[in-house]
Amino acid sequence: MTTSAPDSAAPRVPAVGLTDPSAYEAPMPTARTMRLRTNLPVQAYRFALLSLKMMRMILRSHH
Repeated sequence: MTTSAPDSAAPRVPAVGLTDPSAYEAPMPTARTMRLRTNLPVQAYRFALLSLKMMRMILRSHH
């Protein structure tokens, strides 16, 4: 015997945009965004910045 979840557990769908399926699709990235996401020097720079921010936060918390 299988039991199904009650109707209250079902995810709620917003009333706005029910007839427009594009309201539920994620926007596609632009060509510039894709270039930046796949550019290794840009990603290395972003990684270094994020690492420095985290290190600064960690060091501040230990004082």
